[in-house]
Amino acid sequence: MQTLKNILDAELDRLISIQHFQEPAVGVSSGFKYLDRAINGFRPQHLYLLSAAPESGKTAFLLNLLLSITVKKKNPAKALFYSLDISAAEVAQRLLSCNSAVTMEHIFYGTTQSEVIEKLYIDVDQIKDLSNNLLIEDYPSCSIETIRAQLTELKAQNQLPSIVVIDNINRIAVEGDPTPESDDYGVIPASLIEQLKKIAIDFNIPLLVSPETTPIDPEVETDRMPRLYVLRQKNFNLHLIDVVMFLVSPKYYQFPGEEEHQRHLSKLGHPMPPGFSEMHIRIPLNRCGPITTVYFTANMECQLVYEDGV
Repeated sequence: MQTLKNILDAELDRLISIQHFQEPAVGVSSGFKYLDRAINGFRPQHLYLLSAAPESGKTAFLLNLLLSITVKKKNPAKALFYSLDISAAEVAQRLLSCNSAVTMEHIFYGTTQSEVIEKLYIDVDQIKDLSNNLLIEDYPSCSIETIRAQLTELKAQNQLPSIVVIDNINRIAVEGDPTPESDDYGVIPASLIEQLKKIAIDFNIPLLVSPETTPIDPEVETDRMPRLYVLRQKNFNLHLIDVVMFLVSPKYYQFPGEEEHQRHLSKLGHPMPPGFSEMHIRIPLNRCGPITTVYFTANMECQLVYEDGV
């Protein structure tokens, strides 16, 4: 129970923070203007879900988000990234690419172009101090108990991150909860969402998680668009999730009635830079703001993601 005075004081603090930092006072800013407006930042004790079809750019979006939170925005914050699908070395390679706009091909396989190497060194030197803001854990077999133990240790050291991001929660084991059958693609342990929500509450942090789950029933949806009910069928307790986001790539999804010829313009009518394509974040469940869509453009060769029109 709160007094009206306390509530009004919090609102005034929020407005002052927006004035100074152009970001939410209560939550961690994503560094993306319109995404922050949609979800009011990443708020403590809240659980966020980002779901996408395979090969639609989910990891690239998460890495751009993390780089924005920890390095690029006006008021950077600390973050912990559990990368359960790719190694820490590959995470670093992708971050190098999206920070410098050097193609992944040059970074993966190397290059003899001295100007490219020089650019990478300069870009790393510019962010080397702030790069300590991002912690990366890439152990592929993780458990709820392991995550709790690591966060407890960080809290004891006064190093608790402002936000925790987990890429591919399907790899997380839950003690006492049977692992789903291998042919049940995308189904998660029944208590996993509840355990993740408890972590967000107990450590007073926002928790953004991403499953290896296609929120699509191909036998029902001919448009291949994601649906909330598919997540429910896969043991996602939606009443415990504060915000559900679907990453939608128009190159992958078939939009009913959408014209194919205007690829030089984004959905909002802005010119599309060479090599870029559209990426949309659809928000069908939002306890922090409106049901809406936030529009981005992305270049997968350089792992770059920008908000459309910003």
